[in-house]
Amino acid sequence: MRERLLGVLAFLVLCLYRLTLRIRIVGAEHRDRVTGAGRPFVYALWHQRMIVGILSQARQGLVTMASKSKDGQIISTFLGLWGFRVARGSSSRAGGPATAEFLKLLAEAPGGALTTDGPLGPARRSKPGIVFLAEASGAAILPVGTSSTRPRFFGSWDRSLLPKPFSRCIALIAEPVERRPGESDESLLARIDAAIDAATHEADRLCGVSGAPRGRESRSEREPEDIDE
Repeated sequence: MRERLLGVLAFLVLCLYRLTLRIRIVGAEHRDRVTGAGRPFVYALWHQRMIVGILSQARQGLVTMASKSKDGQIISTFLGLWGFRVARGSSSRAGGPATAEFLKLLAEAPGGALTTDGPLGPARRSKPGIVFLAEASGAAILPVGTSSTRPRFFGSWDRSLLPKPFSRCIALIAEPVERRPGESDESLLARIDAAIDAATHEADRLCGVSGAPRGRESRSEREPEDIDE
């Protein structure tokens, strides 16, 4: 009960916070081509950049995952109120209950969204779950990069980005990444990583951000740092 109440509180706070942001979606035509062909999609983005990604997709009915931990309950409650459909568990366990629930929900939704290096990293290295889920559902993998003109990067394992209030933000959707004939999982995951990196770099460029942290920093660097326009 406590976690659900915290999730509702987080939703109310973030509703007010969202009103201060201007978020522009770039590359929506890539998603529209996929849905126009009658296929679902799965957005693939880094855990570091998920806040703008989540805030840009209110009431879209997208499917995602959250852990079964207490923190996961808070997140799941917030995401449900924000308009996501949430499967509880880990995407790294192909064939597990959370995977089955994700696939079931995705069959009834336009698409899904996953942080492919979450929830605990290593940062910017996609896990095999994204490939299994996409191919099991016939979904296209759409790399996404997000950024903000006034980002704040925290000292978490992934250096999470939080836009300062009244920032302008970008959520950039790139072209789908599909498996090539005979391509290995390792090769496909490497191309997914490169595509998410490229989308993130382009979102940073559009927001005028340079020098953004690209991976896990040393334990001594735990304080938030600002990179302003």
